Amino acid sequence: MEHDTIYQQVCSTRTVQSDKKGFFNEFYLDVKDACGEKWLLNYFGKLKSNAARVLSIFSDREVCDPVLGVLEHVQPVYKQKDVLVSSQRRAQADKFYLLSCSAANDEERVEMLQQALGHANLAVMRAPAPHSDMAVDNGLTLAMAYRSRASILIGMGEGEAALSDLKLAANFGLESKQSVDYYCKMARAYSVMNEGARADISLKIAEKLAGSDTTLIIACRKEMATAKLTMRHQPEQEVVPQLTHGENSDLTGAANVVKLVETKDKGRFIVANEGLRTGDVVLCENPVAACLLPSFFGTNCHNCFKRLRTPVACIHCSGIAFCSAQCMGEACETYHRFECQFMDLFIGSGMSILCFIALRIFTQASSIEDGISTANLLFEHLCSHQDERKPDDYLQRALMAGFLMRILQKAQYFGRRKTEGVNPTAVELQVATALLGLLQVLQFNAHEIYHTMVTDEHRFEGNKVVYVGAGLFGTGSYFNHECCPTVAGYYVGKKLILTATRPHRPNEVVAVNYGPIFTKMNLKERQRSLRGRYAFSCNCMACQENWPLLQKIDKQVRFWCTSANCVNLLKFPKDLSKDVRCARCRKNISLKESVAKLIKIEELYREAAQAMQSQKTNEAIELFKEGLDQFFLIASLPHKDTLIAQQSLLKCLADTGTTFKK
Repeated sequence: MEHDTIYQQVCSTRTVQSDKKGFFNEFYLDVKDACGEKWLLNYFGKLKSNAARVLSIFSDREVCDPVLGVLEHVQPVYKQKDVLVSSQRRAQADKFYLLSCSAANDEERVEMLQQALGHANLAVMRAPAPHSDMAVDNGLTLAMAYRSRASILIGMGEGEAALSDLKLAANFGLESKQSVDYYCKMARAYSVMNEGARADISLKIAEKLAGSDTTLIIACRKEMATAKLTMRHQPEQEVVPQLTHGENSDLTGAANVVKLVETKDKGRFIVANEGLRTGDVVLCENPVAACLLPSFFGTNCHNCFKRLRTPVACIHCSGIAFCSAQCMGEACETYHRFECQFMDLFIGSGMSILCFIALRIFTQASSIEDGISTANLLFEHLCSHQDERKPDDYLQRALMAGFLMRILQKAQYFGRRKTEGVNPTAVELQVATALLGLLQVLQFNAHEIYHTMVTDEHRFEGNKVVYVGAGLFGTGSYFNHECCPTVAGYYVGKKLILTATRPHRPNEVVAVNYGPIFTKMNLKERQRSLRGRYAFSCNCMACQENWPLLQKIDKQVRFWCTSANCVNLLKFPKDLSKDVRCARCRKNISLKESVAKLIKIEELYREAAQAMQSQKTNEAIELFKEGLDQFFLIASLPHKDTLIAQQSLLKCLADTGTTFKK
C-alpha cells in the first residue's frame, strides 16, 4: 500500500502541537527558518542521539540565538486568586441560601440551592490562601467560603460533603473549638446523614459552649426536625474489577492468564497464557502518568479525574480544581507545585496532551534522578520509531523538550538557580534529553482516557463516550492492535481495564484497537490511518480477508469443521439436510448441530439486549459472555449479531466503570 508521507507528517506534528494557534508553532517555524534547510538536513538530521540533538539547539550557532531568545522570556502565566471576587460570590451564595429557606415549594427551593452552590464553588475557587489579604475577611476568605458552602450542602442533604467543607474551613483558619455555630453545623450535617448519635454529641458540645445563649441551639434543633432530604446527591457507582486468577508477577497490572512474548517482526506483545474466556479481566492498571485535558479543568478533578460537584481549590491558582482535600494534597505536594504557575502558559503554547504527560513524568517523580530513570526505561522498552523520523520532526520535539525543561528551570525543579540564563547545566541537559525521548515514545504508546456520559432517561440509550484525558500505561502499551479487537477497554477513573470479548486459545494474540476498526472504516482508510499515526501496516485477519463494514455484513456465518483436529471453516449450508464436504480433512460434515447451537446463541444475544433495555447491566454482561463463549466454539467472525454483541458487552462493561450525567 502506498505510503502517504504528508499525512504521516501531519499526524506526527499533532502529537506535539495540538493547537495551530498556540505560540509554540510560531516558535518552531521561526527557528526552522533561521537555521535553514541545509543545516537541518546536513547537520541536525545526521545527529544520532537525543543528547546531541538537545545540545545542538542550545549551543549550535546556526540555531541557538532564536531558541535562547524565546526561552529567556518564559514567565509564570496562570489564573490568579481574587479576594474581592471570592467575597462577592460568597455573598451571592449566602443570599440564595437564605432565599431557599423561605422558598414557596420544593422546586423553588431546589433551584435556589443549586444557584447558591454554583456561587459558593466560585467563591472557593477564587479565594486566596489564608492571611494573604488581611483587609478582606481578616484574611479568612477561603475558610469562610468553605463554611458558606457547608450550609448549602446541608440544605441539599449532603452531610458528608458538608463535613468535609467544615473541616477545610477549620484547617484554613476558621475558629472551631469554641464556635457554637461550627458544632451546630456539624450536628445538622450528621443529622442529614442519619447518624443521630454523632449529631447529638455535636449538639451537646454546642450547648456547652453556648451557655445561657440558646438562640443557635434552638434554631439548630428546629432545622434538624424539619430538614428536607429530597436533593441528596447519589454519586455514580463504579467498580474496580478483580484480575482473573490474580496479578501476573512479571507484568504490573496484568492477570496471570496473559504473558509477554517477543518475535523479530512484531517485537514484544501480549498473548493468552493457558487460554481465556469471554469476560476474563486481563488488565487493571494505573498509569505511569496521566493528564486531564485542559477543557475539563473546570469539571473534573485534576488528580483523579472524578467529576466535580464541590471542588477543592489549589491554594495558589484558580485554574484547576480537585474533588477532595486528599487529591489536592497529593497533587500540591508533588507535581502541581511545579506546574501551578505555568498552567495558562501550557495552554497558550498549544502543546499537546502528550507534552503534558512527558512533563508530568518528571514533576511527579520523587527526585530528578527518579524522573530521569523512569523516562530512560520507557524510551528503552517502548516503541519510538527513531529510524523513521525526519529532521524537522526531531527539531520540533527537541524544541518542545527545551521549552519544558525551561519551565522546570523557572519552577525551581532543579533548585534555586544562580543565574536567570537559559543555558542548561549537565543535569538539566539530561532531563531535556529524557523529555525528547518521552515525546517520541508517547506518540505511539499513550492511551486516550474516556468516561461515559449517561442520561437521566436511560443508561444506554443516548449515552456518549467522552475523552477526558490521556495516560501512559506500562503494561497496557504492550498490547498490539487488530482491526477487530479481542478485548474491550474502559476506565475506572484513570485506571485502564481490559476485558476479553471472546475466548482465546493458548498463545493467541490478545489485541486492542488503536482507533481504526473494521466495522466503521474500510481497509484502505484503516491502513492509511495506522501508517500515518502509528507507522505500521496491519496484517490482522480483518485486513487479510478485507472484511466488510458492519452494515454490509450479511447474516451468513462460517462454521468450524466438526471433525477432530480440523481447523477449516465451512460456509453456511444451502441445504441443512445434506452434509458439507470439508476441503481440508475431506470428510462429509453435518452442520445441523452447529446451526441449532447458533439459534440458541442468538437467543442469548436477544435476552442480553433485553436486559440492557431494562438497564440490568450485570445480567446483560453474563448473558453476552455466555453467548460469545459458545459462538466462538462453533463459528468465526465476521458475524453481524456477534459483532454487535461484542460492542454491546463493551457498553455494559463501561457502565460499571466511571460514568457521569451531564
